[in-house]
Amino acid sequence: MAVANSTIIEKMINELKEAKEKSDQQKVVNHIANVRLLCDLFLEEDSAVKKEPELNITKEEMKAMIGEQKSVTKTHSGSSIMQDDANGDSIFDF
Repeated sequence: MAVANSTIIEKMINELKEAKEKSDQQKVVNHIANVRLLCDLFLEEDSAVKKEPELNITKEEMKAMIGEQKSVTKTHSGSSIMQDDANGDSIFDF
């Protein structure tokens, strides 16, 4: 669930008002730290809206970058060795 930008800004304003009214330095710092967190939240939400630019690559550009792809079919030429404890043709079949 996303928080509206106006809600974040209102909370920032409230924290700044609280900081302005306090005389204790530690309480002022705490309110300013809250404003900082709200700024980070606002900036993260804003950057989530801005997605990475879409790449438009033509087929010719793709071919130039990775080369022409050819499908390779591999045929098994050879006889299978059947043993009692073997499960298949591969040396990794146990």
